[in-house]
Amino acid sequence: MTPNNVNNSSINTYPVEQPFNYPLMITAVLVLIPGLALYWFMGDSSSLPRALKLFFGNWISPIILWFFAASFFHLLLKKGRLKKEQAQTRRLANNIFPSIIDADEVNDASRDQVLSEIEKTSKQQGIAHNNLLLSRLSLFLNHHENDIDDTFGIKEREQMKGSYSLPRFMIWAIPILGFIGTVWGISNGIAHFSDAMTSTNSVTDVSAMLKENLPLVTNSLATAFDTTLLALLLSIPLMMLMLTLEKSEEAYLIDLDESWFHDIKPALLTHSGKTTLTPDTASTSAVQGSAAETGASQVIAGEIKLLSSQIKALQETMEDLYETVFSSKLGSIGNNTGNKK
Repeated sequence: MTPNNVNNSSINTYPVEQPFNYPLMITAVLVLIPGLALYWFMGDSSSLPRALKLFFGNWISPIILWFFAASFFHLLLKKGRLKKEQAQTRRLANNIFPSIIDADEVNDASRDQVLSEIEKTSKQQGIAHNNLLLSRLSLFLNHHENDIDDTFGIKEREQMKGSYSLPRFMIWAIPILGFIGTVWGISNGIAHFSDAMTSTNSVTDVSAMLKENLPLVTNSLATAFDTTLLALLLSIPLMMLMLTLEKSEEAYLIDLDESWFHDIKPALLTHSGKTTLTPDTASTSAVQGSAAETGASQVIAGEIKLLSSQIKALQETMEDLYETVFSSKLGSIGNNTGNKK
């Protein structure tokens, strides 16, 4: 059924979503371009310290640093948005909503009037129009169905998972870049050695050739292993930050479900027989008579849905733990097999 006054911008935007183009551009200016410039002017210098060679001794390392910096900056901005969203939701649930729903002047108010008062007060107190709790209130008060919020809860979790797609890609791409650097460095070293061997005309020149070209080969091998080392070192803290933030966001959605199904929705359904619970086009007396009967069933349904979401979050956590333990076991088995051989 079509809503009366639904703010499309508040429903179709996820407040904790952080665009990735801004961190990419900022870190390209601050990390990628200076890193490539240092490699261009100082990468082949023998006086460059070993620590700097790890970061700027080849052209792949600055790209790895860029991916890491962009992802890290993106996750920090997303963490800030999550904290802001949590603070706004607490203020709306604990202060704004109770003060409006308990006020005497809303006894005879319609759903549209109550929603208008909530949105007006929220705007005055700096709560974003796309706050998840405010969006749920808008959907619920603008629809005749009392279970319209179920679909929105599913959409919230799908949007949360989608908001981590680019950080996941970056975490996957960083080790891949390290392996590309390894292959490139080894192939480059073999190419140097092959060119030197083909230019040798006699056996007596082999030692001179090796002495002259061995530094080129070792530098290429150093590049190969430096890129892999840098990629592995940077991917670990990035993965930890992303998993921690993802679990915090999942916990926020669970707390939001708990507050909605335990406190806010029952108050809307059963609060003192107020006509806030009825749509403008329905019969006030009929809906008030059924509100008390449906309130208990709605609360029970909310409890079941909340328990289901918590079980789902626990299942995902156990799957992540299983994959981590299983992969480590496979690695240890592989190492033991290699040692026996």
